[in-house]
Amino acid sequence: MQYKSCQWVNRGIEFRTDSLRLCCYGYLQGRETEHQTIIKENYHGEFLNSNEIFEIKQKYKEMHKKGEYLDACKDCIYLYEKDWDDENYINHFTFNHWTKCNCNCSYCYTREDKKAFNSYKEYPLYPIIKDMFKKGMIKHTDEACVIFGGGEPTILHEFDKLIDLFLVNGCKNIRINSSGIKYSKSIEKGLKLGAISLVISTDAGCRETYEKIKQVKTYKKVWENIRKYAKAAGNNNLLKVKYILYPPINDNYVEIDKWFDEIVKNGVKAVSLSVEQHWYNENQPDFTPEIYKQIEYMKERSKKLGLDLEIYCEALAVLK
Repeated sequence: MQYKSCQWVNRGIEFRTDSLRLCCYGYLQGRETEHQTIIKENYHGEFLNSNEIFEIKQKYKEMHKKGEYLDACKDCIYLYEKDWDDENYINHFTFNHWTKCNCNCSYCYTREDKKAFNSYKEYPLYPIIKDMFKKGMIKHTDEACVIFGGGEPTILHEFDKLIDLFLVNGCKNIRINSSGIKYSKSIEKGLKLGAISLVISTDAGCRETYEKIKQVKTYKKVWENIRKYAKAAGNNNLLKVKYILYPPINDNYVEIDKWFDEIVKNGVKAVSLSVEQHWYNENQPDFTPEIYKQIEYMKERSKKLGLDLEIYCEALAVLK
């Protein structure tokens, strides 16, 4: 049936530290409505009841067929119209069930109580995903994707096992967001297979700005790892280095140009662009004219350098 919906409502699931959700994008419409994306509260790694999950999803699909949407979904950039089938399966995953990291970004949502967030233990997900495959809940299509958020994925205890499980079952679109501090052979393998896309946020073109944002002294090490990942990725553009515009720390053209210099020097062929989430939430919908100019400048520089550019949801929402 032809109607406006999204892959996450129809096919997706997000694992958080304390809940199951439809997606992780509810905050784009405002923090006060994000709770509407919860499928199951107080979730900590229990096996899933397929009937329960699909019954909830069917309720939202029926709403969308009638042109009705949650406040968390209204005007979302991920809504689009197509001929949606009614088959029940999951093919979109976001793993955000841990918060521990080897970085200490000043813009991170855990900054309010870093000690507490770093003390949270991830619940075991490998048995859950394996059980979902066994039950036939998961179906891989051309649109399927697996996203590792977190927390730092490479220090997740089950990271290598989960990667192997999805690779063995034919998943060809595994997206990993990483600090780049710890080099991963599993990521290297996935890049060579063309099944993993890796995003590393450096957010700076010099050590001083990097350390101000990241609050760790790993600038040189991260770019060395980026260079190795770029070699593993070859010409397939599956490695992207990300720049999060973070007023007033790195939103200047000198820093942006230095960052592009590092991109070229280290053999990177694709980049990502976003806007810092807290700043986005505090300033929407009245963004400064300068942020528009900087996004357009980075788009133009990427084009001139022949770099594949991905624009993240916050930056897309600013432009919209």
